Amino acid sequence: MAAAKKFQQGNSRGLAPWDVLHFTRILRQNKCEVSANILAPYFSLGAVMEGLSGLLHNLYDVTLEVEEPTPGELWATDIYKLAVKHGSEGVLGHIYCDFYERVGKPHQDCHFTIRGGKCLPDGSYQNPVVVLHLNLPSPSWSCPSLLTPSMVENLFHEMGHALHSMLARTQYQHVTGTRCSTDFAEVPSILMESFAQDPRVLSTFARHYKTGDKMPADLLEKMIAARSIFAASEMQLQTFYALLDQHLHGAERWSSSVSTTQILEEVQNKYYGLPYVKNTAWQLRFGHLVGYGAKYYSYLLSRAVASWIWQEYFAEDPFSREMGEKYRVEVLSHGGGKPPRALVEDFLERSVESGSTVRALMTDLDQRKCQVAAAFS
Repeated sequence: MAAAKKFQQGNSRGLAPWDVLHFTRILRQNKCEVSANILAPYFSLGAVMEGLSGLLHNLYDVTLEVEEPTPGELWATDIYKLAVKHGSEGVLGHIYCDFYERVGKPHQDCHFTIRGGKCLPDGSYQNPVVVLHLNLPSPSWSCPSLLTPSMVENLFHEMGHALHSMLARTQYQHVTGTRCSTDFAEVPSILMESFAQDPRVLSTFARHYKTGDKMPADLLEKMIAARSIFAASEMQLQTFYALLDQHLHGAERWSSSVSTTQILEEVQNKYYGLPYVKNTAWQLRFGHLVGYGAKYYSYLLSRAVASWIWQEYFAEDPFSREMGEKYRVEVLSHGGGKPPRALVEDFLERSVESGSTVRALMTDLDQRKCQVAAAFS
C-alpha cells in the first residue's frame, strides 16, 4: 500500500491510517481486475435468497418460505416475512426481512429479537421471531436489488445470527439463540461467511440477472481471492482494536490526568503497523469500545472457533446434511444454555486455549494466502 501511494501521488510521505481503505480498494481492483459493477449483476437479492434457502435445506432440512403478513403487522411496505420450516418439525420461527435502505432508517446491519423461543407450561414451544435489518439498494422497475460481494457476505453473516435464534431449542428465552456469552455470539455468523466465500456454494446461485448465465469460474475465483487480499493487515487491525479495548477496560488503573487519547497513542504505536496521528481521537467515535467494552477480543476468538468448525465439518462438503444436523443439535440448539467452553470443546473434541486459537487464526490466514496464490498462478 505504501508503494502504491508513492506511485500514485509521487511523494515519499508515509502511509496514513486514512489511506488504508482507499488503497486496499484500488489494489484489489487492479490485482484482481474485478469491481462491484462487474460482480453485482450476478447477485440479485432474489437469487441470493434462493441460494441461502437451498443451502439451509441441504444442511438442516430447513426452507425459507414467504408468508403473507396480517394487516398492520409490518412497519414498512417493503418488508417481507419468512417462515422457517423444517421438513419434519414444521415451522420453527419467523424472520422479518427489513432489507432495503429508506429515509429515516438506521444505517446499520444487524439482527435483533422480537420474541425469544422457550418451552411453554403445556409442553409446546414458543417459536422465535427475529428481524434481519440491512441497508441494501432498493429495486427499480427495470432492475432488481443487486448486491456487491461484501453485501452478500454480510447477508450470510446476519443470517447466521438468525439461524442461531431459529434453531435453538432452550427451556428459557433468556438464553435462547444469540442470548449467549459474547465469546460465542459471533461464531454462527462468522461461520456463515465461510459458506459465502466457498465457490461450490456461490456457484449454486451466482447468475446474471438478465441472461441467467452462471458467473464464469475464473471471475468467481478472482472475486474470492479479492476478499482474501490484505487479510493479514485486517487481522492486525482487529488485534489492535482488541488490545486497545483491554488497555482501556483492564486491570491497570490509569491516572485521572491520563486521557484515553494518550492511551490510544501508546497502544497504537506499540501494536499497530501505522503510527498514531497527532490531534486525532477516533476512539471517541468507536462505539464498540462501549457496547463491547472489555469484550472486543471475542471477534477474534469467534473467528478462530468458526475456522475450526469449518475445517473440521464443512470444508470437505459444505452441503453435508450429516454435518449440518450434528452442528444444529450439538451447537445451535443449546443457544446460550450451555457454557461456551464446554460447548466448543465437546463439539470439536479439543481444548480452547490461547495457543490453539492463535494457530487457528494463522491457519485461516494461510488458507486465504493460498486462495490468492491459486487465483493468479
